Amino acid sequence: MRKNINILVVDDTADCRLMLRAMLENDYCVAEVDSGDMCLVEVSKTMPDLILLDVDMPGISGFEACVQLRKEYPSESLPIIFVSGLDSYEERLAGYEAGADDYIIKPVEPEILFAKVANCLKQRQKMSAAKASATEAVSIAMEAMTVSSELGQVVQFIKDVQSIKNAEEVGCAMSNILSSFGMNSVARVDTGSIAYIGCDEESIEAKVLSRFVVHNERILSVGIRTVIRDPHIVLLIKDMPLDDEKRCGRFRDHLAVLMDIADAQLANIKTRNVMLEQRQQIFTQVISVAEEQIKRTSVRLFEHDKSSQGIMHGMVSELEGMLFGLGLEEDQEKKLMALADQTSLQLQETQGQTQVVSSELGAILESLYDFFNTLNEPTESDLS
Repeated sequence: MRKNINILVVDDTADCRLMLRAMLENDYCVAEVDSGDMCLVEVSKTMPDLILLDVDMPGISGFEACVQLRKEYPSESLPIIFVSGLDSYEERLAGYEAGADDYIIKPVEPEILFAKVANCLKQRQKMSAAKASATEAVSIAMEAMTVSSELGQVVQFIKDVQSIKNAEEVGCAMSNILSSFGMNSVARVDTGSIAYIGCDEESIEAKVLSRFVVHNERILSVGIRTVIRDPHIVLLIKDMPLDDEKRCGRFRDHLAVLMDIADAQLANIKTRNVMLEQRQQIFTQVISVAEEQIKRTSVRLFEHDKSSQGIMHGMVSELEGMLFGLGLEEDQEKKLMALADQTSLQLQETQGQTQVVSSELGAILESLYDFFNTLNEPTESDLS
């Protein structure tokens, strides 16, 4: 039994409230209100452990109520689950952007309801435990922690990121330094190809990141969630420490520097990739021209040999026929025939050299293939 856990059901339809109460009241303490306005009033009196919030209601909508709750209670771990008959992608995305933790479609399936409620409460317990632990740790370490130590991490990030040649690793480095500051984040990096860090491509978080690629503002905050955009990276921070104004202000300053450095390195990586692609295209063209020229040269060499051999064989045959009519002595005939045979042999040796030359041309082409396959990225001097 979990009667010590309070769930607030917000819905303008009495039947829906009754149905949700019937499903939950055996395990939880359930309260009801019939509008977004009454939800805000009820929460101001008693903070529930979880809210089941309808979307489409008279007065302020569920989305508006959720946004208001996140603004008024930014430091509270208050799970909010939308319960709605609206099942479009845009409605789900709007719910996430409003600050909800999950979304359930009407009519509500008991198994889905119990699973999502249990999951949100579990996450709330983890966050509460983590906050309690973090609060204790911060209180002990706060005196030792100084702005210079944070700046030291930023400086180290600047040094490390300049040696990174992979876009996803830049995103991971950003996520890691934010984690060291106690913040959870996801990111979208774009250097011609897009990669997501900390979330799946089909997740709601990824959709939010993609939406903010072309957003008018560089920084946008909704409750404890903050989105920061640069040309090559969009960052979503899930838990900005809004309850600590000084710490939050320092982190915003750090983030501005970190984002500029990360974006510059991603731009550098994109330039490298473009230069490498251009170099490969040029080299492919060079190989194509070389292949065609070597092919033509080889054909001409063999045609020349074939023609020379034909001429020589014809001459020797004609010479043999003419010797009988010249009235030469036997030793003179032998000398002429020996001279013709020697010339023929020399031409055959020349044909052998043509094959050697053709083979050497082929070896040159193979070397070009090998060089193309081992082509490395441009050096720093290429970019200067």
